[in-house]
Amino acid sequence: MNYKEFGYKSKEDYFKEFYNTLLETNRTPEFFVNWDKVYSNLEKHLDEISLLNGLVVIKDKSKRTAHLERILRKYPKTRLIIPFLVATRESKFNLLLIDKDGGISYTNINFSEGSINDILDFCKKTKIVEALGTIKDLYTYLLGVEVGSDTNARKNRSGKIFEELTLKALQKSGIDARKASGKNKFGDRDKTSDIIIYKKGKIFAYIEANFFNGLGSKPLETAQSYINLQRDAKKSGMKFIWITDGAAWKTGKEAREVAFGHIEYVFNLKLAAKLIPKLIKK
Repeated sequence: MNYKEFGYKSKEDYFKEFYNTLLETNRTPEFFVNWDKVYSNLEKHLDEISLLNGLVVIKDKSKRTAHLERILRKYPKTRLIIPFLVATRESKFNLLLIDKDGGISYTNINFSEGSINDILDFCKKTKIVEALGTIKDLYTYLLGVEVGSDTNARKNRSGKIFEELTLKALQKSGIDARKASGKNKFGDRDKTSDIIIYKKGKIFAYIEANFFNGLGSKPLETAQSYINLQRDAKKSGMKFIWITDGAAWKTGKEAREVAFGHIEYVFNLKLAAKLIPKLIKK
């Protein structure tokens, strides 16, 4: 990191301000659940959900199983709802079966066009038939399943939130920062950056933006990959800037030393908004 270029006497002085201005979190209210996506996924199957919802009022298990079979045969599209009941979007997959003696076998389940008997057997073995006897409303149940499944997308939302936050902070500082619309040349390869800074209408710098809530090995892996990215950016006559933030940097000594020792421009969000305008004016 070029500390002296921005008026810092030592790396310790820079580290001190870097630590003191780190964001505690990037979790906005939008981070938790993408409700538009959740409702959209259910609305695609409202008719099928309504048909299967009649099963929840049948208390006798054998009668419930028989009615489920009639629905699956008469309304083939309802078969696609079955995987949702066990929180998977896969419409076909291999299933491992283990008999009482420890023998192993496999069976292919295809909910789009497979055997109704295989699907029914799946419903019995996964306890779906029993669960339908305890669920009060299938739509409400599947709403909960969708919300739970959507938490897997939080990592991507976390990254997008920080990118947007970074873009707005740079623009607010008077920087011509734009979301990349396509791939750009990095040495011998093409890559899409998170953000691109322009100076007098021409590309000035490529920016990668990352937020780390937890330490792990990710900051170190990212730092090492960006060393090569910086090299390739220089080949194209551009600057490379890494804007990174989060509590992980307070304890990630190894990753910090790699990043700050080999990458020329590493800022957190607040320092980026403060220092990058000075870099552009030079």
